[in-house]
Parts: sequence; C-alpha cells; structure tokens
Amino acid sequence: MVSLDTWHLSLHLSTVFVLRCTQKLLDRLNSTPDPESTPPDTVLGDWYANLIRVGRIQVVLAVSERSLLPVVVPARDSRALVQRLCEALEPILTAIGVPADEATAERGAMQRWAVGKTANRRVLGSLNDLAFQLQVGLLDFPDRTLLAQSLWLAKTPLKVIDYGAPDQATLAAFAAHRALQAAIGR
Repeated sequence: MVSLDTWHLSLHLSTVFVLRCTQKLLDRLNSTPDPESTPPDTVLGDWYANLIRVGRIQVVLAVSERSLLPVVVPARDSRALVQRLCEALEPILTAIGVPADEATAERGAMQRWAVGKTANRRVLGSLNDLAFQLQVGLLDFPDRTLLAQSLWLAKTPLKVIDYGAPDQATLAAFAAHRALQAAIGR
C-alpha cells in the first residue's frame, strides 16, 4: 500500500482539495503537510479534520470549508482516511437532498487531494463547536451510527453561517454550482 505522504505528494500537481488537519490529527496520520496548495475544484472546497476521542471511541470529524457540512468517520487505518471520508460523504449528501448524480460527482472530484495544516480560524472554530456536539452525541447516543451522527450535526446552527445549518448551506452551495454550470453552458 502507498503511504499517505507518498500518495498526496505524487498528486500535488493535480490536487483537487486539501484535507486540512489539526496538529493532533497530523500526528496521528504521521504526515507532513504540503506547504503549497491550489484552490479546490470541488463544490464543498477544502476539508478541515480533527481526531475526536470519547472514552475508547476514536473518530475523525471533518467539515467542509465552504458549507461546514460535518462528516464523521472511524479513525482506524489512517492511510484510508480520505477514502472513508469520500465514501461517507455521498450518502450524507443524498440524505440532505443533494441530487444523487451531483453527490456522486463530488465524491469523484475528491479522488485527488493533499494534506495541509488548518488555515481558516472561522472554520476551525466551527469544527471545535461541532466536535463538542459530537462528543455529547457519542456519549448520549452510543448506538447512533456515524452517518446518523453526521446528519444530526449537519442540523446544528452555526454563527459563521448566520446561524444557518450546514445541511442548508450545503444545499445552497450545490444550487449555486448548478446555476453557474447552467450559465456557462455545461
């Protein structure tokens, strides 16, 4: 299997998005962040991620930079983290109302990536707010699936999006993308 560092560095020139990790997660991944990054080509932009521990449970919480949509995935096997993020994203998108073809296209666009450090304090603050909510959810509802945890978090009003919820901000981002594509004739 190709190491996380080798794979993301080999794809640097064609990077579509950056997984912006907290230092705690970078340490867990044993990864060196790529100092250079290009603007993301995906609808949801770069992703911010942190390692969350609640008792014996360890998960990664990732949020979209553009809509703050949360995705919770198991923390095991760090080499497959981005793959698990992509696999978990598609059912979340369809569950909140994104058309299936657009959810599949977003997942496909996320196949090229790099690892980076966090760069946006507003997104990092929202990630921390959602991490606190997730800790409560994991403790109070231990039988809830990670998909259900993600969907529950997606309804959390956040200040940085004018107390809107990430699920609604995500739908708006896809609608804006759809309108732009129609305007340019794609």
